[in-house]
Amino acid sequence: MAYVAPSTQSTGTLITAATWNQDVVDNTIAIRAGGVAIASQAANDVFYASSATQVARLAAGTSGLVLTTQGAGTAPIWAAGGAGDSDQTVLATQIFS
Repeated sequence: MAYVAPSTQSTGTLITAATWNQDVVDNTIAIRAGGVAIASQAANDVFYASSATQVARLAAGTSGLVLTTQGAGTAPIWAAGGAGDSDQTVLATQIFS
């Protein structure tokens, strides 16, 4: 895969999101060892490597859930925090030297 129509922008040119978005639409994005194969995405999705050459997406979780690993070779999931987890509040800070 190659970037077939590189941007013609030059130093000092104001680049907008629309400019870069069109570059993305016009080109296949190539990355080392494979391509990004995501059919769709939504706001706040999490992307992770599903294999050595592929990227997958995990939809945003429900409020209060935490991203949890299930070990090597298994996709992450959203789950309730484990026992002993708690909210922490910082009451003050101190710099030690």
